[in-house]
Amino acid sequence: MAQRYGGTPARRRPPVLSVSALLIGALAAVTACGTDQDSGAPAPPGSADAPHSATSAARPGTAEPSETGDDAAPASTPAKTPTAAKPSVATEGASAAPPAARRVCSQDQLKLSTGRADIGAGNVYVPLAFTNTGETSCTLTGFPGVSLLDAPGAAIGDPATRRGPARPTIVLKPGDSAYASLHTLNKGLSDKPCWRTASRIRAYPPDSYRSMKTSARSLQVCGGVFEVTALEPGSQP
Repeated sequence: MAQRYGGTPARRRPPVLSVSALLIGALAAVTACGTDQDSGAPAPPGSADAPHSATSAARPGTAEPSETGDDAAPASTPAKTPTAAKPSVATEGASAAPPAARRVCSQDQLKLSTGRADIGAGNVYVPLAFTNTGETSCTLTGFPGVSLLDAPGAAIGDPATRRGPARPTIVLKPGDSAYASLHTLNKGLSDKPCWRTASRIRAYPPDSYRSMKTSARSLQVCGGVFEVTALEPGSQP
C-alpha cells in the first residue's frame, strides 16, 4: 500500500508461514536423525557404537590375547626346558690298574727231562722236570698230563691220575725248573699185573695242547697205580 505524504507510516505484518511449510520442515529433521544411526557409515572413533577390533592395541598394563588358545603359556613366562639326566660315573676302582696278564710257559720254551727214581717202602717215585730254556719268564700252574709210550710210540695203559693237592703258580725265570712226581708201586706188591716197560714219557705242560717227550728210563707201572702230582719249584726232591 502506498504511503501517503505527511501521514503516519503503516506497520508491516510478519510473513505468515503456511501449515504445509511447517510439516515439511519437521519431516526433514526426523529423516536426518534416522540417517545418522542406520546408515552403513562407521561411527566416530571413541563413541559407544564403535566396533572393537581384534588387532587394536592393548591398553597399558593388560595382557594381549593369545593366538594359540587358552592352553598356551603367557608370553611373559618362559617355557621350562627339561634337564637331561647326567650319566652316573662309577668312581670305585676307576683308578685301579688291570691285573697283569699271566704269560704261560709254552712248549717251545720248555725242556722235559726225568730224574733219578726213588724206590722205597714198596713205592716208586720218578721226578718229571720242566725247564725254562727261553729268554723271558713264564708261569706254570697245576698238573701236567702224562702217559707212557712203548718204543714204536703206542700208548701203554691209561694216562696218569692226579695225586695230592694243587699248588700255587710257579714263575720260571730263564734256566729255572719245576717238577712233578710220577708214582707207582714196586713190582710184586699187588696181584695186578704190571704194564709193559715204557720207552718214552709223553707229557703236556699245564694249559697246553702240545705234548713233549723224554726218556722213561725203563719205567714200569705195577699194581694198577700210575699217578702224578702238581708242579712245584725245583728239578727234583
